[in-house]
Amino acid sequence: MFTLREGRLCPVCENGKLQEARKALSFVYEGRSKKFPNQKVYACNVCDYEGLTRADNEQIEKSLADFRRIIDGLLPCDTLKSIREGLGLNKKLMAKLLSVNEKTVGRYENGKVTQSAQVDKLYRVLQTTPFLVKIIEPNIPVVDSGFQPRVITVEKDNYDPEPANGYHFQTDIHGHRITVNAT
Repeated sequence: MFTLREGRLCPVCENGKLQEARKALSFVYEGRSKKFPNQKVYACNVCDYEGLTRADNEQIEKSLADFRRIIDGLLPCDTLKSIREGLGLNKKLMAKLLSVNEKTVGRYENGKVTQSAQVDKLYRVLQTTPFLVKIIEPNIPVVDSGFQPRVITVEKDNYDPEPANGYHFQTDIHGHRITVNAT
């Protein structure tokens, strides 16, 4: 693998030498810009080639992934990881919970793949109500928050052969009463 370094031969023209320089980089997404004001780049003294080290490129890509996510109303990479870890789940168990591949969870967390709005909403719900892990996947162990929902009422309106239909229930979650009507 080619490593960018001061004095190395240019990987494009193979004539020039790379020189370290500082440059402002700017990216635009949905009309908003993200700037990296003093970014180290390696530029060829013969052709127009400019490159970043692999580490710098990965850092910028993750930052840009978060920038796009925030504009789109999605959780940033580190928040996804924090939620997963707060639930006491490794990537494999989180993948099972989300019905995705284990590598996909890692890609969400390192900014290589942006989660869908549905996956984002599930992360948010699980962050605030971690006991739901047991409802979604009963065999996944989760950090016990000590919170147990209290069912207030369960009523059967009219018999309907569909399992969820005809039921109305209320539950108390963190002091908030939630009502669900199935029709």
